[in-house]
Parts: sequence; structure tokens; C-alpha cells
Amino acid sequence: MRPGARLIQALLGWAALGALPLLARFWAAPLALPLLLVWALLGGLLAVWALDDLLRLRRRPTPAASRRLPAALSVGVPQTVTLTLDTGGVAERWLVADHHPDDDIHTGLPRALDLVPGHRQVEIHYPYRPSRRGTVRFGPIELWLPSPRRLWEARRRIAADRAVPVYPDFSPISRAALAVDRSRSRFGNRVQPRQGEGLEFHELRDYQPGDSPRRIDWKATARRRRLITRHYQDEQNQTVWVLLDGGRRMALPIGGLTAFDHGLNAALLLAWSALRQGDRTGALLFSGEQPRWLDPVHGQHGIQSLLRGFHDVQPADRASDFSQAARQFQGRWTRRALVVIISRVQPEDADDLLTAVRLLGHRHLVMVADMELPEQAALRQTTVTDLDDALRVAADAREHEQRRYLHLRLRHAGAHLVAATPANLAERLGQAYQQLKRAGRL
Repeated sequence: MRPGARLIQALLGWAALGALPLLARFWAAPLALPLLLVWALLGGLLAVWALDDLLRLRRRPTPAASRRLPAALSVGVPQTVTLTLDTGGVAERWLVADHHPDDDIHTGLPRALDLVPGHRQVEIHYPYRPSRRGTVRFGPIELWLPSPRRLWEARRRIAADRAVPVYPDFSPISRAALAVDRSRSRFGNRVQPRQGEGLEFHELRDYQPGDSPRRIDWKATARRRRLITRHYQDEQNQTVWVLLDGGRRMALPIGGLTAFDHGLNAALLLAWSALRQGDRTGALLFSGEQPRWLDPVHGQHGIQSLLRGFHDVQPADRASDFSQAARQFQGRWTRRALVVIISRVQPEDADDLLTAVRLLGHRHLVMVADMELPEQAALRQTTVTDLDDALRVAADAREHEQRRYLHLRLRHAGAHLVAATPANLAERLGQAYQQLKRAGRL
């Protein structure tokens, strides 16, 4: 409860009238006592009036209210939340608030609501834009209701607790997937020669200009009395595994997201591309608070399993351990697969990462996706104007040379390497997968 504006004004007016008995003592002494009694009587009447109004407000039932919002949200994507209030058709002013998650302060709440008599239901719409993955919680809906005489206001809370999952924003991933598809179609006529592995028979069809004479099926041609060719497609039902680094280095903020978020987006694009190609995709989170293993899924709807499996993961305050991740993976998966390690590689990782690549390379095809900081890429284009610029550029050049040497060693160890800034990593990784697929390396 809190006093309303009308009660505060009445108290101020009553307090101002209290000056009349004091003034009467100097100018009209016989009137001082009667004025004092009248003032006290007015105070008593005001107290009774306010108390009666307070009791009426306390007996007032709490209005019904509900909240409507999507079953799932996406990071950085504004969504509309709708509050539905049962007003009873009264003509009042309510103050409405919602206990939404605190990661968005631009919702426009609390909001004053002037009710129109006769309208029993009112809807309030406000935007909410989640800024982090995981599970966000909405609490009760809060109303401030006036008393019948507008002397008091009461706070009422309507239980509307709800937990909503927040997934990565899949729209940039789908745009990157389209870019990968366009790139594949643009360069699709230049297929690398291969020895036949990675292809499986798809169908027989009529000969078309451009088909290789070696693919003519002469038995089918003789039966149908027209040229028939064998049509092949990339072999499906291969397995792609993503080993995603969940260590402290991935907590670095980059462009509004963390390095882990960028790595997760790249992993999702790779999984989306593989699932669309008919391959299966699994994932392993390593160096996190708890290792997370997601069994391989297949079909385009399998991406939902990966989204649910990683939507609440945040990087942990731990060092990245690549060799331990490789041993853990080897202990649980024995069939040949494409294993993609996504991290922000450091020069000091050389021994540990090379051990992991060699261990995995005995049985699997290994790819390392290295995330490069945008500042480092921009620094190499910086014009040196003073000593500080020269020192920064020289330090970056030294680190770049160390990273280049590590990349060279990884390639010599048999790993395929994709190095790109977070903005380009998802698309580059998808393109690398398509190249391996078309080359029959899986």
C-alpha cells in the first residue's frame, strides 16, 4: 500500500489549515480555540474517510492477468510480449509492470494505463530482446490499483512465472548456409577428380548432353533402346563430429557476442550443411564445467536437437585441454568420421593440439577451425604513424608468425585448417566441409 496523490494533497491542505489557529492567537484570540477544534475535527473526518477507503481497497479482489509470449526466443531478436488484463470495465488509471528478465531495459515498462469504462479486457504489448543464451525467467505481473476514492494505491502481483529457452539466432546461420549453397553451385562444375570413393548410386536416367560416356549403362540402354546413364550422388550417412571448446578463452567478447557464441554459430552451420547432405552430426563440448555429449542426429530436423543441447551452455573458467578431449572422443566413438575442432587457437597450444590431431588422425579426418580476432586482422592493415603503432604492429606480426607456423605444423600432422574472423568463420567452415564432401574425402 502507498498513499495516492489525492490523499497527499488532502493532508497538505489540512496541514495548511493548521496555521489558522496559530494566526488567530495574534489577531483574534477568542477564535483560536474554536478554529483549533474545527481543524482537529477535519483531521478526524479525513482519517475516517481515508481509513474507510483503505478498507475498501483491501477487500477489492485482484484482477486476472495473463502473459503471452513465444515458446522459445532467439538471442538478439526482439519479440513481442502481450499482457492481457481483466479490468472489469472500470474507469481508472492503473500502473502496469512485468517482472521480465533484466537483460533488456528498453521495454517501456512500467506503463500507466487509462482504462475505458465498458471495456473488460485490455492488452498491453511490449518488446523484449534477449541478450544471452540459456533459460530466461519471467516473474509475476504487477499492478498498482487505486482505491475507490483515489486516496490509496495497492500493489497486486499475479502469478505468471515462466521459464523460456533462448536459442542462438539461426537467421545468420541460414543466410550463411545459403551463401555456401550459392558458392557450391557457382563452382560446382569444377569437381575435383577422385577414385570413386564418396559416391553412391542414385538412379538411372536418360542420357543428357555433358554426361560422361563412361557412365552409360549399356545393358539398360539395350533394354530401353535409348541411351541410359548412371546418376551418382555424394555418399550419405557419413558422420560429422564437432568438438567445441568451452574453456575460458572462448568467453572473450567479440562484436556483442562471445567467442563461444561465434564458435557455436559456426558449429550449427556445419551441422545444418551436413544434415542437409544426408550426413549425421554429433557434438562434444570440452573444457566446460561439465563435458556435454550429443549423440549423432540425422535429417534436417536434427538441428533442433543440437540447438536444445547447447542453448544453455556458457564458457567455463578453465584452460582448454585438446588432448583430453581427443582421448574422451576416442573412447566413445570408434567409427571413422570428420572431426572438427573449433577454438581460438594460441601459439602455446602447439604441443597439446598436435597431440590431439595425431591421436584423432589415426582413425578420423580432422579439421581445425581457428578463430582470429577482428582487431588482429585490422591491425595488419594499420598505417604506422608513431612508436606505439610500431610496437603494436610488431607484436602482432610476431604472434601472427607463430600462429602461421602452428598452422603449418597442423597441416603437416594431417589436419585441414580453417582460419577466419568470427564474422566469416561459419561460412568458411561450411565451404570447407562442402569441398571435402565433393572431393570424396569423407
